[in-house]
Amino acid sequence: MNNNKGASPLAELQGPRPALGWRMNMLHFFRSPFRFQRQLYEQYGDLVSLGTTDKPKTIFAFGPELNRQVVANPDYFEMSTALVKIPKDTVMGQMFYNNLILMAGEKHKQHRRLIQPSFHHEQIVQYSKDMILLTEQLCDEWQHKQEIDVNAEMKKITQRIAVKTLMGTYKDKDLDQIGELISQLTKSLLWVTLTPVDIPYTPYHRALRIAGQLNDYIRSMIDQKRTEPHAADVLASLVKAHDEDGAKLNDEELVGHTFTLFVAGHETTANALTWTIFLLNQHPNVLSNLIEELDGAVQQGTVSMDKINKLPLLEGVIKESLRLLPPASIGTRVTAVPCELNGITIPASTNVFFSQFITHRIPELYSEPNRFKPERWLDFKPSPFEYLPFSTGPHMCVGWYFAMVELKIVLSILLRRYRIGITRNAKISPNLMMRPVHGMPARRVKQDRAFVREPVRGTINELVDF
Repeated sequence: MNNNKGASPLAELQGPRPALGWRMNMLHFFRSPFRFQRQLYEQYGDLVSLGTTDKPKTIFAFGPELNRQVVANPDYFEMSTALVKIPKDTVMGQMFYNNLILMAGEKHKQHRRLIQPSFHHEQIVQYSKDMILLTEQLCDEWQHKQEIDVNAEMKKITQRIAVKTLMGTYKDKDLDQIGELISQLTKSLLWVTLTPVDIPYTPYHRALRIAGQLNDYIRSMIDQKRTEPHAADVLASLVKAHDEDGAKLNDEELVGHTFTLFVAGHETTANALTWTIFLLNQHPNVLSNLIEELDGAVQQGTVSMDKINKLPLLEGVIKESLRLLPPASIGTRVTAVPCELNGITIPASTNVFFSQFITHRIPELYSEPNRFKPERWLDFKPSPFEYLPFSTGPHMCVGWYFAMVELKIVLSILLRRYRIGITRNAKISPNLMMRPVHGMPARRVKQDRAFVREPVRGTINELVDF
């Protein structure tokens, strides 16, 4: 695919050409990311260029074959920061760029080897105990609440789980404080990209201050882990990790990996939980059947990783939620050298976006693609390029199994304890990061199985057929 001989000219690529060019296209993309992608795919096909025909700024590549060409060839399509740009010569930049996601080549392979043992099955069995305990604690807190924002509550539980399993922190105050700092920093990333101006009271200045606090905290935790030979959290494993040559992670790399694993391990999982609860709320029959499955498996005992991993409907519900509303809805790469996609030569330094959102809705792959049908997963096994909520290839999410176990545990405990009813006519609209921009207001009551679907407003109605 990367031999340029006989390649078709770039001018053959189609795409929208608004009067204000590439910037106007990207404005449309950020304002209405899902509608914009659908329009590109339906009007122009699998490969679409934004910008001039001779040197496009951005290429959109749609569908499983182009997913394969892009993600399986990291030497040609490198990881990109096209959606978020942070100055590298800052503490925040050091935290952001020292991570597995943006590494390439031998360094990426070496660091992945060092990190993977922290997410082996035996380790996750231990983490699952913390997941269960923290979810039960959240349920106890809910006894004093009737009205909740589902997304805010899911962020709370995934932050606590991430901090506890990553750093071994037990104190509730520390769990919430560190989680909130990282949440504030991630919320600032877009403003940091748009206005990197370091003057008091600007989002950028505030983000730098928060990054400094986090850097100091994580470094203090690294020092502490070196004195705790029996600690079993992720950070402790990373501190002790070394490869066959004795190579270890330095402090700067440890800070970067810890920060990135936290961000990847709580924001996306919180959104996945939020949408799964929402979709179940909108499909009372599925929710009723799921509660029956959970009750049958758990009965009078307690939730365990072994029990929930054997539940086909729970598995199907989560997979279908990740298909319809994937928290990582788009991936970005940049061409390292001139190379080909579908026989078209793409110049070096071109941003290439591949879309999980579009792939998961191709009718030839998924019947009734806009409907929530967990039963499709009972006998359906798509290829890694047809279904990629955790991406795929060399940069597939290293913590994907951790995330699946966390989703199953949190849902199985919350849904058996409470009925969560989305507020009638609430405005529900996801953004590019699949975060509900207006939140997700709901009312929680003790689980009484009085399931009912409440209509909602917002752009979610363009994405799901109810």
